[in-house]
Amino acid sequence: MNIKQIEAFVHAARSGGISAAARKLNATQPAISMRVKELERSLGAPLLDRSRRQVRLTPRGREFLESAEHILSITRDAQRRFGGGQPMTGRIRLGVTETVALTWLPELVSRINSEYPSVVVELDVDLTAGVWNKLNAGDLEVGFMPGPAQGPGLETASLGFIRYDWMASTTLDIPDRELQPKDLAAWPIITLGHESNLHDVIDIWFRHYGLRPRRIDVCNSLGVVASLTKAGLGISLLPPSILRDERDRGELRLLETAPRLDDLEFQAVYPHNAESPLVKFVTEMARHVSTFRLEPSTG
Repeated sequence: MNIKQIEAFVHAARSGGISAAARKLNATQPAISMRVKELERSLGAPLLDRSRRQVRLTPRGREFLESAEHILSITRDAQRRFGGGQPMTGRIRLGVTETVALTWLPELVSRINSEYPSVVVELDVDLTAGVWNKLNAGDLEVGFMPGPAQGPGLETASLGFIRYDWMASTTLDIPDRELQPKDLAAWPIITLGHESNLHDVIDIWFRHYGLRPRRIDVCNSLGVVASLTKAGLGISLLPPSILRDERDRGELRLLETAPRLDDLEFQAVYPHNAESPLVKFVTEMARHVSTFRLEPSTG
């Protein structure tokens, strides 16, 4: 019995099969299968029931799983405490929404490359629901996305707050006064798709006032939303902090609205039993490089 065998078994048990375990451990299916079979031989009992399409635990497998996870936890702790300054290696898969990608993600990747040069960073930019689904499926180690993210077995860490305001092209004849929700509902709305947190925020905001916008056009890119807004095709809820140049050039303007929406809090989300020490190191690094406000703005 060795750590690689135990690790293969735990991943197969938690992710639903040999194939998923192989992907997560960056190994071949035959290698993972062999490790589990060797573990079973050393214990003298089958741990996985392979008679069905989806691999399941045998009674002995369920009994052994808790001990196996405890062994891995002790091993990881020992590596962190007594690793002797060995360089961090491996890969970390990060899922981020586009607001993060357009703000402080480059600084984070640069910092990881500098402090952990042997670590490979794999980035997946997606809408909120996409990041969430991939995180739950075990295809990502960490997700950086709007909160609140809640669920069994999840750890979260605040990455700060970012303000979103209604914005429009300066070519649109929108009154230069404080606008109410009913005023905004008269204009076409451009926003991210239904799988985004931003779409939900807009929908809930208008429904709270019993309103339905004249039209809502969607796409899956915040950059495209901004471009369509600059072209005068509608109004959008956007983060002004990433569109300063467009405002300085007179292409976009902030719309004064009452009430304004609350700032969005972004969070780092990862499984509480995350096995790689990189997860917590990178999460803490993200908290330091994030340019989002520590507290929501007051006005």
